[in-house]
Amino acid sequence: MPGASGVDTTAGREGDKMRTRMGLLVAAALMAGSCAEEAPAGPPFRTDTSVRMLMANMVDPAADLLWDAVGTVIDETGETRWEPETEEDWLQVRLGAMAIAETANLLMMDGRARDQEQWIEMSQGMADAAMLAFAAAEAEDAEEIFDLGETVYNSCNACHGVYWIDDADRGRAVTPEP
Repeated sequence: MPGASGVDTTAGREGDKMRTRMGLLVAAALMAGSCAEEAPAGPPFRTDTSVRMLMANMVDPAADLLWDAVGTVIDETGETRWEPETEEDWLQVRLGAMAIAETANLLMMDGRARDQEQWIEMSQGMADAAMLAFAAAEAEDAEEIFDLGETVYNSCNACHGVYWIDDADRGRAVTPEP
């Protein structure tokens, strides 16, 4: 369509629109490409400690702090019940629960996770159970600690049912493998 000067400017405007669109497309492609090039490097985590060592030297002792904190024994002499009484006793229960929860994170790290589905889900279950126990220890609720001991145990047992390890060293510290 001719403009005031009698020159058809429609073709020029269409060409300008096309060049603008192409320029935007190229810019978007360059931006997307530069974003996908390199993810920022994370901290240099070391995962050379085996799952077996984590279990024997962190999870098992931490679980004992939790499971041994509250209990009842009934025998021929009667009933004996124990639970945390001092701040130091409760500190040990909190330490055990938090160590279990944080070890779950260590178990999910690349190099330790056996798979990205069930292993991760079970590790998260262990962490969730341990954090419930931590909250009960914070509240100094011995009855809840007793009940949640079973929840933590069941999260451990479910995983061991799928990813079982040799029982020979269970409950004993394990030295590093050569």
